[in-house]
Amino acid sequence: MTQTPKRTEREYTLHVNGIPRTVVAAGEDLLVDVLHEQLDLTGTKLSCGIGSCGACKVVAQKAPGSPKMAMLACYARMDSIEGLHFTTVEGLAGPDGELHPLQREFLECYSFQCGFSTPGFLMAADVLMDQLARGPIPVAQLDNRIRQAISGNVCRCTGYVKYAEAIKKTILADPRLTWETPGPAEPQRSVVSFRVRKQSSNDLEEKALVGFLDEVEATIRFEEWLRLDTCTAQVSARTRSVRTGEPVRDFNLGKFFFKTVESVDFTLDSVDTLDGRYQLDAVPFGTAIPVNIRGRVGALGIRLPVTADAVVTVLEGTSLRIVSRAPVTLDMRDLGFAVDSFAREFFLRLARTVEITFDLVLEKNEPRGPKVWATVPRTR
Repeated sequence: MTQTPKRTEREYTLHVNGIPRTVVAAGEDLLVDVLHEQLDLTGTKLSCGIGSCGACKVVAQKAPGSPKMAMLACYARMDSIEGLHFTTVEGLAGPDGELHPLQREFLECYSFQCGFSTPGFLMAADVLMDQLARGPIPVAQLDNRIRQAISGNVCRCTGYVKYAEAIKKTILADPRLTWETPGPAEPQRSVVSFRVRKQSSNDLEEKALVGFLDEVEATIRFEEWLRLDTCTAQVSARTRSVRTGEPVRDFNLGKFFFKTVESVDFTLDSVDTLDGRYQLDAVPFGTAIPVNIRGRVGALGIRLPVTADAVVTVLEGTSLRIVSRAPVTLDMRDLGFAVDSFAREFFLRLARTVEITFDLVLEKNEPRGPKVWATVPRTR
């Protein structure tokens, strides 16, 4: 006869709607159950129970004032969320009970019927407004962003049109969230992208987890002007910049997968052109030169030899672009990452290999000398 594992309970501190709350729970207990049974906050609804309908969404933040994340309370275990700051639907209204603008528009637009899914839509929209406050978008892109924001929320009554209408009215009422005329173009980002096969307990089939690191510092030094056979290079991708399209997933990757690893680094050993007739210093600007790159990628004190096929282009006399032509495949365990334990902790089937691509844009760095090219630091 199989014996049920013994529950181990302890105290957890959660910050809910601006108030520190202490609860007693087991590490595997779900946030939605704690909200309902210990904090008497029943506005967050439990519907599907498998993280698919969005009715249980709450807003999570690492600290007050930090970017908001939409978190599924039916999927969030206590041992992974301690110390976070949460806002539930009860916390949207002001301290004097005045409704949040989203709540008022939901009422004015008759957005809901039974109302069971409404708290999840409100919290998803609140996260969207926070994102737009930090990075306004053109009005022309707003409808698409709203659809993306509520794509994880299911409603069986209204057909979503009235929800989207209310969210759009609320956003357009705040001129800080959108703009009509284009602003200055952002400089080209340097990114390191990754792709891993995964299947969660809710997935009917295997999917690809795709993301990128967009805080990338790269430097190249040419001992002779644009001669690839005389260059040295280093690349460092900061793990805190991991982006997968789901802020909560990014948080979990940073806290439970990368843990104390601040960056994944690459050091160049050699680079050779695939056709010796073409060299960067002897072709017109804009000519793509296929190359083979050899070097070492490092994390957790481990240095792993790798090779990559790429294209190098001098865009102008002061700008250099390096783009991978095919993914570099690595076994994450060879770099010391605990792939299997991370997968077990989040009930995943996770491939041990990762496919990596890169797109680096460097400029001449005059303060460091005419031989040095470097990525432009990102402003946040």
